[in-house]
Amino acid sequence: MFLSVCNINTSYIYYFVGASLVINSSWKNPSGQWHVGCKLVYELFTDTLTSRVKKERKRRWDEENQEAIAEAVKQLDQFDKKHTKVEGAHLKMVREDLQNRVDLLRKQADSYDDKGPVIDAVVWHDGELWRAALDTQSLEDESGCGKLADFVPLTNYRLEQKHGVFSKLDACTCVLNVYNERNILSIVTDSSPHATHVAGIAAAFHPEEPLLNGVAPGAQIVSCKIGDSRLGSMETGTGLTRALIAAVEHKCDLINMSYGEPTLLPDYGRFVDLVNEVVNKHRLIFVSSAGNNGPALTTVGAPGGTSSSIIGVGAYVSPAMAAGAHLLVEPPTEGLEYTWSSRGPTVDGDLGVSISAPGGAVAPVPTWTLQRRMLMNGTSMSSPSACGGVALIVSAMKAEGIPVSPYTVRKALENTSIPIGALPEEKLTAGQGVMQVDKAYDYMQKVQNLPCVWYQVKIKQAGITSKPTSSATSRGIYLREPLYCHQSTEWTVEIAPKFHEDANNLDQLVPFEECIELHSTGEAVVRAPDYLLLTHNGRSFRNSLRASW
Repeated sequence: MFLSVCNINTSYIYYFVGASLVINSSWKNPSGQWHVGCKLVYELFTDTLTSRVKKERKRRWDEENQEAIAEAVKQLDQFDKKHTKVEGAHLKMVREDLQNRVDLLRKQADSYDDKGPVIDAVVWHDGELWRAALDTQSLEDESGCGKLADFVPLTNYRLEQKHGVFSKLDACTCVLNVYNERNILSIVTDSSPHATHVAGIAAAFHPEEPLLNGVAPGAQIVSCKIGDSRLGSMETGTGLTRALIAAVEHKCDLINMSYGEPTLLPDYGRFVDLVNEVVNKHRLIFVSSAGNNGPALTTVGAPGGTSSSIIGVGAYVSPAMAAGAHLLVEPPTEGLEYTWSSRGPTVDGDLGVSISAPGGAVAPVPTWTLQRRMLMNGTSMSSPSACGGVALIVSAMKAEGIPVSPYTVRKALENTSIPIGALPEEKLTAGQGVMQVDKAYDYMQKVQNLPCVWYQVKIKQAGITSKPTSSATSRGIYLREPLYCHQSTEWTVEIAPKFHEDANNLDQLVPFEECIELHSTGEAVVRAPDYLLLTHNGRSFRNSLRASW
């Protein structure tokens, strides 16, 4: 919303032609300048909310229109009873006018088109902060409600964490931000109930009703809107970048991103580069949904299931969840991944799913949905469940003075998860298994003095030379088609230890030395060395895939 300076009075603001707004005399405004703008409110609402508001406004309009029709018909009937014979130009004109009024009111219903009410906004400087107020009388059913003077002024949300509500009709909360030295007012609303639900899973806090608490009750949240309402809540590159900047500026410990879609190039792109910087340089732990496109192989979405720096989370359902949340008469005897939870591997051979967490929850939703809680399912739900669990681990680590690193936390999660299913290929579905908060923390206590390191794996088929414009390297060996299995192949595997950017050369990089034991789950297919001595500079080795399989 763009704003402009308007004429002022001690009590009124005049703008446009004949329009006026009554200001609250208690509002401080040393400069005496008021910046005014207006906005079509439907541009701020979700499609669902707009549909509900339109339906209610149409109902009210129909009632008023029917009353007007009844009154017009009554006046026409009274005229006809009084004048049995309509003689003279004047009476004919009156009779015609009454009839036209009835006809016009009846035709109005056919041409009804609700473009939505317009709300007015006023911005001013109170001597310390830019503040804003909204006039939403056009949304209210009762006259006198929604007046500008009755609105509690708001400033940028990050400063005071206060919100407002448009009206009783929509029950939609909003926050305000003033940009560009009062010239732009940003009115922020939901793109869907999704984010509130996700936040509630991770950190809802109900001290009087503990059963409604999230996984990490009371954890502090920085909410970053990456979805554009004009694009059906689709995220934008600008929104993603701004969100990462905000997370770093606010010194966040964790990022949850319950967003994603398919990608042509896994672990690649400007956003992935920024994520790598956030994790490797600023030490933020990044958790994200793996996607809801299962059960086929290679259905993991970006960035959660395709990016090396992100902990991708699959959706798990326990027998109790299946019975309680989904009302199954005969729930499964054992826990399993939801059928729609996306599967690995990625097209370049990475596992795809790191761990799994509960993929459904009854959690809070915005007030405009006209309900307190709602059941939702998806890896969008499993990701904040995992993120809340990680928040508990990080909180305990900080309390005990244990250094926090995305590398060691991820290692703890993956090494202590409970596998789902006994077959090796189950890892493509559930990752390392269902996360265990208590065991992961115990693991962190035991390994707190070990190096904070992760291993970058690059694999290339021996004898294959990549073109100048492409790369033949990948993160794994993925031979999906039968034609690849007709001949034996040899692959070069390069393992490079990666430390955080602030790692000390003498204290961390030089002393690093690990003897890695290599195992194959199918020795008849894959052959590799038994051991690998690894230093900071990395090592490479070759393994072979036999054609006999």
